[in-house]
Amino acid sequence: MKNLRYPAVPLITVDPFFSIWSCDDNLCDDVTRHWTGRRHNMLGLLSVDGKVYRFMGKANADNRYRTEPTAMKQTNKQVFPMRTVYTLENDLVRIHLTFMTPLLVDDLKLMSRPVSYISYEVEAVDGKEHEVKLYYGMDCEICVNKPTQEVTADVYENGVYCTHGEEEMLVRSGDDHNIEWGTLHLFSPSGFKPGVHSFKQLRRDCYGRRTEPRFRTEFPMAEVNPGDTFKLDDKVVYIYLEKDFTLGAEGESGLICAAYDDIHSIMYFGRPIDAYYKKDGDTFADVCKKAVEEYDEICARVKAAEQSLMEKAKKISDKYCDIVSLVYRQVVAAHKLTWDGSEIQFLSKECFSNGCIGTLDVTYPSIPMFLLLNPTLVEGMLNPLFKYARMEAWPYDFAPHDVGQYPIANGQVYGLDADGNHRYEKQMPVEECGNAILCVYTICHYKKDNAYFIKNKDILEKWVKYLIEFGLDPENQLCTDDFAGHLAHNCNLSAKAIMGIAAYAKLLESVGDAEAVNYTKIAKEYAENWEKTAFDKDHYKLTFDGEGTWSIKYNMVWDKMFGWGIFNDEVFKKEVAYYSKKINKYGLPLDSRSDYTKSDWQMWSVMLTDNEDYRNKIIDTMWDMLNEAPDRVPFTDWYYTSTAEECTFQNRTVQGGLYFPLLK
Repeated sequence: MKNLRYPAVPLITVDPFFSIWSCDDNLCDDVTRHWTGRRHNMLGLLSVDGKVYRFMGKANADNRYRTEPTAMKQTNKQVFPMRTVYTLENDLVRIHLTFMTPLLVDDLKLMSRPVSYISYEVEAVDGKEHEVKLYYGMDCEICVNKPTQEVTADVYENGVYCTHGEEEMLVRSGDDHNIEWGTLHLFSPSGFKPGVHSFKQLRRDCYGRRTEPRFRTEFPMAEVNPGDTFKLDDKVVYIYLEKDFTLGAEGESGLICAAYDDIHSIMYFGRPIDAYYKKDGDTFADVCKKAVEEYDEICARVKAAEQSLMEKAKKISDKYCDIVSLVYRQVVAAHKLTWDGSEIQFLSKECFSNGCIGTLDVTYPSIPMFLLLNPTLVEGMLNPLFKYARMEAWPYDFAPHDVGQYPIANGQVYGLDADGNHRYEKQMPVEECGNAILCVYTICHYKKDNAYFIKNKDILEKWVKYLIEFGLDPENQLCTDDFAGHLAHNCNLSAKAIMGIAAYAKLLESVGDAEAVNYTKIAKEYAENWEKTAFDKDHYKLTFDGEGTWSIKYNMVWDKMFGWGIFNDEVFKKEVAYYSKKINKYGLPLDSRSDYTKSDWQMWSVMLTDNEDYRNKIIDTMWDMLNEAPDRVPFTDWYYTSTAEECTFQNRTVQGGLYFPLLK
């Protein structure tokens, strides 16, 4: 099997703000970027016997043409769940570069540390001794939302930082919006000299006049010194680490740490709260110190966790292993793990779909990965929604859609009018009630503990009654696939309501409540009605009144998964047989309205059947999409199955749903 040509590769992935990717085949082909596509350049240079070579990013990152230092040839790239490994070389030297963020979800304090590692090994290719300077720089744009904002940069022992300060902390939210407070740090235990300089100084100090611009343009290019305050709209400024060494037969290796101190992480119902790692008193300085001291142990734990996960994935296929390895960091790092003093919050950001925080119908498709690895994190996703649903600010008897827009979680923003009032027609009543009940059921099932249900039974009882009253034949309303618009009599949404009622029955059963029998009876009666009304010759319709239509019935998966027996097994067989006829070059369309699809729902569909040929076809076409996608962005979950082109979404947490086959 050939190697996957990834559309984008994770490098530093801590949270939705501190997220840096390589969006090209080779590490030197472009600047490195934030998941939004904004320039967040990291620059790597090696000076060998006085001549400078580039192993990462672009030196000339200010959108003006200048000759670049010679790029080293990339000879290898490997993407593991928590590491990306590169090898680059020329006729003189070779460098192995590993980016690692230890997102070990069974260790919440470690997972929430805002520290990412860059380790390197340099060796001589020609067997000779060389005088080498290694330079690693990060653009100060990483700590601002706009380059017109002022930045201060300074050095300290073994490190360097840049900051816009704290005045803009948690005052604005948005989708294509970057952090504009806190402090970006670059530090190392490996004997580096820290510094700050502008592009002008970099060009002069690091690779001299030999690469003077061919096309000169006069513009402000003031030098920058440690401690200066400056704006970035007229210059490129790097914080950097630099190390001189003689490269001999034994080679040279070391460690660089990139970290971001966001001070306060989330505005949570009117007050700022912090990252989970601070829960028991640790400070940012404490965890940076621990990150260095514990590096060897952490590295070993990461490799062991990766090996275990990849071995399971490879039992399905090598291509499936590629897919789940690529999305691991994306899924975890598009959340922020926080602590409000009483419980955890694992808050997602709807990346490039509106920037909402803690969206319930984004949580729902993401949960397979976390049910597999740590169901407590699913509780962290739901805690903010239950908290909000109990507030007077939430006016409805159904579940909310979100709790704000990242990083401000002060209440739902989806469907608000110009006066800040909730518009009923913009809500997702059946969708979110079903999502909440099903998520709670799966938490209790995989934890083998019904405590979370008992804690929230009062709210869930209200929501299951809503499903019973309105879920069998939903009115004209939105579902999670809201990009397709409102839809009345939605068969898949009805199936979600039925599954929600069935899940509630199982939850009652777990606490010995005799009412469980009645809820199971309702679910089965609704399913019998559904099968008759939705049937269309050889499959089941998109809408109950939609002759000749179809859709992926991903919401039925729980019945098949847990063997509840709510739907007739023939329903699953007919649906999958029909889906098999509809698969395009890059996957199975979402429904009959368009040839676009959602990657998460495609993968959920494989759980409706034991047919390995169907499962492998879905996996293989998804792998082909990644391999040939024209859009160089973090794994999009919404794309056209005919062209592999991205519709809009990227870097979203819903790709946790791609782990569903590992739950079986």
